Parts: sequence; structure tokens; C-alpha cells
Amino acid sequence: MNLNPTKPSRGRPKTLDRDHVLDVAMDSYWKEDIGSLSLNEICRRSGVSKPGLYREFTNEDGLMKAVLIRYEEQVLSPVQEMLNSNSPFREALDNLVLFATSASCHHESPMGCLFVKMREARMHLGEATRAQVDLLEEQGLSTFKEWVKRSKANGEFSADMSPEFAATYIDAQLTNASSLLAHGEDPQTVKKILLVSFSMLG
Repeated sequence: MNLNPTKPSRGRPKTLDRDHVLDVAMDSYWKEDIGSLSLNEICRRSGVSKPGLYREFTNEDGLMKAVLIRYEEQVLSPVQEMLNSNSPFREALDNLVLFATSASCHHESPMGCLFVKMREARMHLGEATRAQVDLLEEQGLSTFKEWVKRSKANGEFSADMSPEFAATYIDAQLTNASSLLAHGEDPQTVKKILLVSFSMLG
């Protein structure tokens, strides 16, 4: 007879696979209309209960913010690191165009940028997700601005525009490219458009 039975642990066992839920949610938000995709559908696709998802992410806003942070880590951060390196301006610009016109996260990633998609769907985002979008937008513009400043100092950036304006210009071109790709435009056509729009920079 066992005189020392194992006591059951207190609280509910944690069975939710956070990474799996984030992968499913990111893929769903990326491929579909964010405004019409329900949380119930995310739960169904990821095989978790709504209460379980709420315990992990608090609410839909918390899930979306977590998805955006994951996207930043997997997709956007490597681009920022590339722009922060000492690569020649033209080489970095070519790499930026290549990134912007290819599926850039998983093998079967949708075309276009999830961050740009969320930025364009602000009315459907919660407060925490909107704040994260604003933060990433600010970080992106700052990265572009510092990149242009370094390139100007190295004599590689020849356009007559301030780093601040150049950062806004670069961001606008990438946003437009992402929107074109998301609406089914041929990637090679979008690549040519970007190369033409960036040809004036240096």
C-alpha cells in the first residue's frame, strides 16, 4: 500500500502549445482579411479552446500583439540587422528589394508583409496591437533614416533629400510593393517597380 500518494498539482494543467497557436494565427492573419477572421476560427484551426487561448493571451488583442512580435522577430529583425550592417548602400538596397518581393518567413508564406497589412487594418486592431504597430513603424523609419545618414557620409547616397524624407520615401515604396503583392501582382513586376523607384537614391 502506498502511504505517500503523489499529490495532484494545483491549478489547471497547461496544455496549450503557444508556438503552434502563434504559427496558426500568423498564417491566418497573413492570408486572410483581418477584420473578418474570428477568434473562434483561430481556436478551431489551432485546436484550442477559447478559455485556454484567453488564459495564454488575455484576449484577441493580446493574441494579435503576440503574433506581430513573433513576425518582427522572424521577419523584420533580420532586415533591420542587414540595414544596420556596414554593407555598401547599393548591395543593401538590392537585398531590401529581394526581401520585399519574396515570401520571407516560411516556405509557403503569403506574398506581401503582415506588418503592412496590420498597419492598413488599424481600425480592426485592439489598443495593444495598434501600439505595437506604431512602435514597429517608428523603429523602421529610424532604421531607414540612420541607414541613409551612414550612406550619405560614405558618399553612396546621391539623392538630394534629407534622411528623414528619404526614410519616409523608402517606407512608402515598400508599403506600396507589399500591397501590390498582397493583391496578386506578379512579383517580378513589383520588383521592377521598386528598382525604378529606388534608382534615384544612389
